[in-house]
Amino acid sequence: MGRRSVSLQDQGRWVFNRLAHHYLARPGYPDALVDRLVALAGGTGARVADLGAGVGHLALPLAARGLSVSAVEPARAMLGALAERARGDPRVVPVHAAAEVTGLPGGAFDLVLVADALQWVDPERCGEETARLLGPGGAVAVVEARFATTPFMTGLSALVARENPKARPRPAGAARQLLALAAPGAPPCEERFRQDAPLEPAALESVLRSLSFAGPALAPARLEALLAEAVALAERCGGARFERELSLRWARRRTRAA
Repeated sequence: MGRRSVSLQDQGRWVFNRLAHHYLARPGYPDALVDRLVALAGGTGARVADLGAGVGHLALPLAARGLSVSAVEPARAMLGALAERARGDPRVVPVHAAAEVTGLPGGAFDLVLVADALQWVDPERCGEETARLLGPGGAVAVVEARFATTPFMTGLSALVARENPKARPRPAGAARQLLALAAPGAPPCEERFRQDAPLEPAALESVLRSLSFAGPALAPARLEALLAEAVALAERCGGARFERELSLRWARRRTRAA
């Protein structure tokens, strides 16, 4: 997609504006991950900056647990879907901005979160912005996802890779770089979670269309063929399940000396 080279004002080139309604069909994150993020933030009343918030798959459950969330998203269609889902909840503040330049007040947040969006940001600039946003003792958290090793997900991954060999390249060491810049000298921690949810045929199609390396990257005929093969794969596997391994890397900024 080349997200990093596209201006925030050039919304016509933001592929995620065409994917927002498909993202709504993606299953939510597991409660265990949400609860862990709440704990990292400090519990009820904590302030969170969710960078690359999408349609609110983490911003909304965090707000439902009593946190105040500034949901930062550069794609207007995604942000609009998030705002509609929030339905005026004062704990959710939609912010149209990039993760590298949020315009949010410095030192105002207990947790800065980048979830399944690291591949679309500049880790150095985002790390510097995160450092600016965090208050003393605040935490930075990066969530990365990969398909789980199951018959369906492994088969689906193979189908997508066959159609698009460049599927989802990841910047090596980006999470480590962002954490080091945001919380200098703090030892990074890593925890693992699992996402597992059934997918009805319509949801399976939307999930595939939402994958930036599948839906918008393939010619219509190839995409339709991929969708048909994915449905057939699900039938052979006894149904489609969206199963991903989630890696939570986090670090806590040191409290300034009195």
